[in-house]
Amino acid sequence: MKSIGKLLAAAAVVITFILAACAPAGQPPAAQPTSPPAAATQAPAATNAPAATQASGSTHEPVTLTFIKIADDLEAKAFAEMLDEFHKLDGGKWSYVNIEYNAKPFAELFPSIEDSVATGQNVDLIQADGPDVKHFAWNKVIMDLTDKFSKEELAQWDPGSIAEGTYQGKFYGPPEVQSCQSLWYNQEMVDAAGLKLTTAGLTYGPNGTGLPVWQKLTVDKNGDGTPEVYGFQNNGPAWFDYLNRIPARTNGKPGDNTFEGVSPDGLKFKGYFDTDQAIEAFQFDQDLFSKYKVRSTEPPANALLSGFTATTVSQDLILGTLKDQFPNFKIGAMEPPYWVTPMCQTGSWHYAISPTTKHLDEALAFIKYASSDAGAAIMFKYKNQLPANVKLLASLPDFKSYPRNLTVEVFNKYGKPRIETPAYTEYNALFTEYYGSLVAGGNVPELTHEYAQKMEDAAAKYAK
Repeated sequence: MKSIGKLLAAAAVVITFILAACAPAGQPPAAQPTSPPAAATQAPAATNAPAATQASGSTHEPVTLTFIKIADDLEAKAFAEMLDEFHKLDGGKWSYVNIEYNAKPFAELFPSIEDSVATGQNVDLIQADGPDVKHFAWNKVIMDLTDKFSKEELAQWDPGSIAEGTYQGKFYGPPEVQSCQSLWYNQEMVDAAGLKLTTAGLTYGPNGTGLPVWQKLTVDKNGDGTPEVYGFQNNGPAWFDYLNRIPARTNGKPGDNTFEGVSPDGLKFKGYFDTDQAIEAFQFDQDLFSKYKVRSTEPPANALLSGFTATTVSQDLILGTLKDQFPNFKIGAMEPPYWVTPMCQTGSWHYAISPTTKHLDEALAFIKYASSDAGAAIMFKYKNQLPANVKLLASLPDFKSYPRNLTVEVFNKYGKPRIETPAYTEYNALFTEYYGSLVAGGNVPELTHEYAQKMEDAAAKYAK
């Protein structure tokens, strides 16, 4: 089989052509996943799909695959339909396969995945966040699937997704979806404030173009210091890396330490996480909460769509939530805010196979179908998130007009994977602690240097 490097190059040619036509040895601490699901009620801890109907004349005994994944109601609907279609493939070849979904909330998912392998539990399928694929690969929590995917199969997905599913030249799992952020806003609130917004990104900083917009959109009717409507929101109160690291990275330029965010080997954080430019950006983040009071420390779910905030940074799956729960909401979009260099952090869920599986053929067949154009189309139908499948993305009318076309443009121009490190799980847990302390009013320079050291210490074991 040809090297992953050649496959990456081939995939790059495919996405360039198609899109031109239409762009995260010991047990780590518990961490928040970095690519949140659509805001929906949590699914039960374990759910069974309808029993499979065996094909006529089949001699197979029924097989049930156990799938550890995030609890997400929209995904649950997609997988139910996907399994039905999987049963129909090749005249019912896989109709004897059933799936039991062990759905976990954010804080429990990744520790549960690692515990399942360490204790030899009966697990077959794993949903891994993009930057965590490298961590799981290093810890031997997921199988090397390099020899299971052809050049043609890899060409289905954008090069970033392939890179996120790869560690040390080996491929560990295909993507479910992709992600990229925009600044979304309440069109009615923007109109009421007399603002005329274009699609160009606002800039961060005391003298940037974003602050006066967010101040004008902040509403504190009774003057008690607690606005009824906040002008800006990024994420919270779970302060994970996925959205909250972006501003600091944009205060650098491609190739410099601030922008790249970690050393090339993924092990050094001092001099990357805590550069002067990063500290400047993190200080402004804190000021948005405490000094300017345009951002809430305790935003609810669906902060924009519920009217709590006038603008928010989010990936495009917010449109799936809008369609499902807020169909009358008038939404606008623009490129994400930045300091020096615009960026959207890419990457999302991947399918992987546990080394404890006793049903490799069935597990592999399912993830190949789920990540195919046909499977990805079903996922988009329900989740409404940027596909990783380049042909599917190019074919969808949704991404040919505003605001969805903006997502593709930003992805193509400014897409950058989250920091690439085998210590991503530990890093993200520490980042969440760090940002929580920042929000609480801690000394930003001291905290940033302190946590850069903690991150580097946590990554040291991966040098062995």
